[in-house]
Amino acid sequence: MKLSAKEWISRVGIVLVAAILVEIISVVQYRRTMAMMEREADIRIRIVLGALTDNISNELRLTEVTMKENLWEVQRGLSNPDSALTCISYLIDDNPHVLGGCLAFVPGYFPGKDGLYEPYGRKEGGRIILEDIASGSHDYTLNPAYISVMESGKPEWSDPYRYGPDSTSLATYSYPIYDSGGRLAAVCGLDLDLSWLGDTLNSHQRFASSFGILLTRDGKLVAGPAESKIPASRVQQAVDIVNGVIDESSVKDITIKTASLKRAPYWKLAQVYSRSEVSAPMRKMRLEHLLMVLLGLGILAFMLNRYARSEKKLREASAQQARLSAELSVARGIQKEMLPKAFPDNIFGLLEPAREVGGDLFDFYRRDGKLFFCIGDVSGKGVPSAMLMSVIHSLFRIVSEKEESPSRILTLLNAQACRDNDTNMFVTFFVGCLDLYTGRFRFSNAGHDKPFILSDSVSVLPARANLPLGVFPDTTFKEQAIQLSPGTSIFLYTDGLSEAKNRQREAFGVSRVKEALSKSLGESLSPEQTVSAFRESAFKFTGDAPQADDLTMLMVRYAPSNLFSEHLELSNKIDEVSRLSAFLKSLCVKLELEGKLGLSIRLAVEEMVVNVISYAYPSPKKGTVTIYADSDYKELRFTIVDKGIPFDPTAVVPASTTLSAEQRPIGGLGILLSRQIMDSVSYCRKADQNVLTLTKSIV
Repeated sequence: MKLSAKEWISRVGIVLVAAILVEIISVVQYRRTMAMMEREADIRIRIVLGALTDNISNELRLTEVTMKENLWEVQRGLSNPDSALTCISYLIDDNPHVLGGCLAFVPGYFPGKDGLYEPYGRKEGGRIILEDIASGSHDYTLNPAYISVMESGKPEWSDPYRYGPDSTSLATYSYPIYDSGGRLAAVCGLDLDLSWLGDTLNSHQRFASSFGILLTRDGKLVAGPAESKIPASRVQQAVDIVNGVIDESSVKDITIKTASLKRAPYWKLAQVYSRSEVSAPMRKMRLEHLLMVLLGLGILAFMLNRYARSEKKLREASAQQARLSAELSVARGIQKEMLPKAFPDNIFGLLEPAREVGGDLFDFYRRDGKLFFCIGDVSGKGVPSAMLMSVIHSLFRIVSEKEESPSRILTLLNAQACRDNDTNMFVTFFVGCLDLYTGRFRFSNAGHDKPFILSDSVSVLPARANLPLGVFPDTTFKEQAIQLSPGTSIFLYTDGLSEAKNRQREAFGVSRVKEALSKSLGESLSPEQTVSAFRESAFKFTGDAPQADDLTMLMVRYAPSNLFSEHLELSNKIDEVSRLSAFLKSLCVKLELEGKLGLSIRLAVEEMVVNVISYAYPSPKKGTVTIYADSDYKELRFTIVDKGIPFDPTAVVPASTTLSAEQRPIGGLGILLSRQIMDSVSYCRKADQNVLTLTKSIV
């Protein structure tokens, strides 16, 4: 159909107006996004810089701790010259990063040694070489570090320096040593290996041209990137800027952030990055956006001419939307099915997604007399968050079935969350493990909101934040523990509660959460009543404002079930089995476990304990094994603890009962029998101890 001149002008005018509007929006968006990216890069660099300073300062702190922990050994070496020489080996062997150490004695400290005496030890070829290095050509009393420590009586770090044929980077920690009479006897020096610094400073650089450098107090370069990655001229340019030799503003396209170490504040740490590299993705996006605009304008012109045929496409789009809504409804049902449905009296949880599906989660279950529970919040909303939530939720159940350490659980979950995480999504996550018999509560936090503790009053659980899951694969998660008293409650929540907003954009806030919890203490509300009251309060506060984020709460109240507890300590002698049998018989009588059930429990425990007595301590080593028995008259738990060689009975392949006695290998049947009798058998290694837990239902 031929178009008139008026119709052509109308369509061309629409396209031109659209092009102008799109370009104006594009320019504004480009500038704002560029500023945002620069701010984000600056924040990220500061975070990396802070992490690097903490990492290096921690290595210095470990060296200082090595000195303090072995101080008693060093002071013992003040008794005579030979002892002084020997104690050096103990000192430098305690820290793998310490390459050598010395004791520079006050001249004439030992009777009969009027001259200089400086015993020195160094690691060489897997051995420790000890020698007296004081000589006429090496007068340590002229060393600035020796003079400074002798005058001030305070420890100090030296500037990094290079030493030896391979020019190893070292820094010496000098510490004053006093004898029993309070007299300053010597200066002890520990040589810390700094060869790892270059790799540490440049192991997690976001941009290809970014790098980190460490300078001494006088501006000399200690550690930096490999020359194969960053040219030496670029590194020297950064050093000159930090030292004030040249002005940063006079150098094109370079930005430097500096920081000082906590342990050695005169060392300078600098992070260098290129501004053009930060903005490169945005410039590329700008070009792509321009091409897409041109393409879109062409499509718009085509659509104007094909407007009459768009009705069918709209109907198809409506049908597709209806199918998508139906699928999301099914997904919502599946997500709800993953959450706990039955709640005991002392636990209650609730999840209200902001959309059809959400990115929050919570879970709990009981194993081996312990309550494992978690709460999490995936970044973002909608289907991607829900998918990641489902993965993390499932992994929590799988991992915690075999692992009871909250920090270890988070480490394993983080490894999976970081794998192929191209979308850069992360998860804030809190894991708790509550021993229902003793009230010991272990927990680890991955960037989640700190829970509240409700006892006589309401307080925030002092949980370290750590990084969320999915940020860095090598993140270390700290584990903490507290003792809960009977009746104490733990209230966990996601930011959908504290950040719920009303029409005036006012947030519900953590203070309102704490105030409501304090009120619930006086009303003696159950966990279900408390959580339900919070839900009503949150929705009443937001009114008709749309729910912006998923709302999740979980409350756990410690109701102690340790109604029965006894223990027995045995030596690793086989004749101690008679004491064990008497202990188990007495236990079964008190719990009224006579007959087949009592006999089978005694048999299972005896098999495991005898195995420890026989094999945990190689002959002729002496040791002990302690058996703890706890019961709430519904479940009986035995905890067998020894300090012998590591051994996991749950990892032993069960002995085959189909083989003949001649074909079957020795051992394994007792372990198989115990695992068949007890409801659950779990093992872990804690503080150089084997901890084996056996549980059995007795109702």
